[in-house]
Amino acid sequence: MITKIDINKIWKFLKSKIFTILLIVVLIGYAGFQYNTIQNLKRDKAIKEQNIIALNDSLKYERTKNGELIVSIAGYISTEKELKSINKDLWERVKGQSGDIISLNHVIIQLRQDSIQLQKWLKEKDKIIGELTTIDSNTYAAPWVLPYVYDSTNFDIISGRTYIKVLSKNPLKLIHSNTEIIERLTQIDLTWGQKVEDKQLRVFVQSAYPGFTVAAMEGVLIDPNSNPLIKKLIKEKHWFTGLGIGVGISAGFNITSGTYGLVIGPSFIYNIYKW
Repeated sequence: MITKIDINKIWKFLKSKIFTILLIVVLIGYAGFQYNTIQNLKRDKAIKEQNIIALNDSLKYERTKNGELIVSIAGYISTEKELKSINKDLWERVKGQSGDIISLNHVIIQLRQDSIQLQKWLKEKDKIIGELTTIDSNTYAAPWVLPYVYDSTNFDIISGRTYIKVLSKNPLKLIHSNTEIIERLTQIDLTWGQKVEDKQLRVFVQSAYPGFTVAAMEGVLIDPNSNPLIKKLIKEKHWFTGLGIGVGISAGFNITSGTYGLVIGPSFIYNIYKW
């Protein structure tokens, strides 16, 4: 049996407040969808611009007020799959780690000091030059310890042995035969990570160790949106998060009978805000 459609009731529904509300909700949902699409496009554009900068950037050296050296360079934002084509060496380092990598920095550090610097930081009162010990009838060894203390967290303690050989006893002639380092204890205070500076993701490393510098550095931030395990660690709060499907109860209007009532059934939901 075909139900006769009452045009007047349909027209009445179209002029009702409920239809107006439903239309507004639909328009808001559509606007939210468009907004979310535009934001994703802007984000993709920003990531591409960041990676172009990272591919062409060079090391930036700065000094803090207390003399610490900060070295930074633009980092990549990428999925692991995309990283392979951008920087294979960095991709191999990521794949070489266990677990799911959120970010990875690779730094080649250089330590270079001249005789003036070494003399400046040598703790004379703790310097040890030991007594000669006999190796054989013509060879002697002198143990020594040289402590270089730069501050409370940066230091070098080097211990070794110098060998002296007797060429003749009358007249006495000595020659330096060899010097070897027996032990070296070095402690370097480093701060490193990733930061946003001038709207750019930058990888940085910082230290007050004298003679510290960086020969090469690069880093990657794995795009959280590409890895569900990383997304679970990040609490997101933003508008218009997308469509959802579920079962709902809502007020409805039967356009064939012209009556109002409750409707129970499957529904499409657009999330305006995600907590």
